[in-house]
Amino acid sequence: MEDRTNNVNASRRCVDCLIVKKVYDACSKRECLERQPFCVALPQGNIDDYTYLHTEFGKAVIEPYEAQPYLMCKDDCHARLRMTVGVPVWVVLRRRGDRCVLRLPACPICNGVTQMDNIVRFPVDMTVYAPKEFLRQGRFEPYAESYVECGCATTSSDGSSLLLTLGFFFIVKVVSDVQLKVPNFGFCETPPECREEECEVNFCQTFLDENATPFPKFFPSDLDCC
Repeated sequence: MEDRTNNVNASRRCVDCLIVKKVYDACSKRECLERQPFCVALPQGNIDDYTYLHTEFGKAVIEPYEAQPYLMCKDDCHARLRMTVGVPVWVVLRRRGDRCVLRLPACPICNGVTQMDNIVRFPVDMTVYAPKEFLRQGRFEPYAESYVECGCATTSSDGSSLLLTLGFFFIVKVVSDVQLKVPNFGFCETPPECREEECEVNFCQTFLDENATPFPKFFPSDLDCC
């Protein structure tokens, strides 16, 4: 009996049961905004007092569409998914006076009205796989991931807003918490201590050593050598 117990424990030692979010259905979606005006709340001055550096984005967020449920049954195996998916937007500017770099929320301006937040939203309306008997148990939920590419950034003619051209990629998913059996290789080791960047005190000594710092190539390689 003892040998059997030991064998069972040994076999279980390499496998764990984990609760994870399994993707049951997914699709891709893309949207593009050309010269979309954004309002940036500057701490002082106007937009001409700053140099635009780049745009940054947050993770995709999902919200109900017109106060409707995310998922509604269509048949035994499918449901209608309705929601909005949004991406937070920030712009990074450098103030010309003191060269201070600022990361500021960029609030979209739609039909002349400035939004209260910095989230760009798009509607989603699609049919997804979600069996009725599990949907009615509250087992499915929507999920979204985003990736954004930024085109040109200019200032409006009156200098009141920033015009951004943005391309959005989305992957919309329906997920459910499930229990999966996965291999277990043990816990991860404690990582090394964080080290602050230090000034290279022996830079010239290393630089003048031909073995440590060989002479660089001054010209790029040909295409066929890349």
